[in-house]
Amino acid sequence: MILTLTPNPARDITYAVPRLHVGESHRVSVTGTHAGGKGLNVAGVLACMEVEHVAIAPVGDGDRAFFAEDTAQRGIRLRMVDTPVPLRRSVAVFSTDGLATVLNEQGESQPQQVWDDIVGIVRDTARPGDVLAISGSLPPGTPADAIVSLCRAAADAGAELVVDGRGRWVREVLAAIPALVKPNASEAASMTGAEDPTEAARLLVGQGAWAAIVSRGPEGIVLVTATGRVIEARPGTPGVGNATGAGDALTAAITAGLDGVARDEVDWPAVLRVGVAWSAAAVRQTVAGVIDRTDVDALFDDIVVTELA
Repeated sequence: MILTLTPNPARDITYAVPRLHVGESHRVSVTGTHAGGKGLNVAGVLACMEVEHVAIAPVGDGDRAFFAEDTAQRGIRLRMVDTPVPLRRSVAVFSTDGLATVLNEQGESQPQQVWDDIVGIVRDTARPGDVLAISGSLPPGTPADAIVSLCRAAADAGAELVVDGRGRWVREVLAAIPALVKPNASEAASMTGAEDPTEAARLLVGQGAWAAIVSRGPEGIVLVTATGRVIEARPGTPGVGNATGAGDALTAAITAGLDGVARDEVDWPAVLRVGVAWSAAAVRQTVAGVIDRTDVDALFDDIVVTELA
């Protein structure tokens, strides 16, 4: 089973405009309002994949009914953690030229009790062979030891750890617990100082990751493992559309490929092919976390996978 954690959930609002012009007024159509945050987007894709999962997110009283209804409609199995912190908002403006502009509120720091409750859920739920995926930003002011304690609880339960984030907290997690990390190219560069995605992945492995997957947008992804494997996967024909949920779809597919599988038994070429296909299919959608499986099937054979080392 896969557990996803959204440390900084949001009410995601997607607007559509013919074209976004900075400094001007726009009439917009609302194409979706969802329970959001990257971990919930990952869970939405897992639901599309029909993979067993539990999505964990701190949600206050005023938003619980909305989150419960929206996630139920999307097939997400949600475990809400009570919090006094108000929900942030994330607004994505999608234009017909294929560009998406996203405005994210930062959110507010969660009290220690919330983190203690999340650790308790992970400790009670996770089993050997499960995967815990932590996706997205941390609220400002989150102590690093809170997230490290959470990751240690998952590791102690025998679960694999997947981290899709950036910043100091990721480095502190890697210093304490080996994990698979999945940043995009700019995030990987900011964490390592290396502009080349493959070199950045190698440096992340050097920081403690047992595997690092760096996404490169329409150019696909590159994997570097602690055992020295280097594999690239990319779509034969780069897609054009809304890339907002592409990384979350990739995270979902990667975690599904790790679920119940030992590290030395992962079929990386197959996992990466599936990951890029689901990521490319996500680009065709205007809302993150929702994917048409017929798009995945149409794209699957177009993925090029190359082992470099």
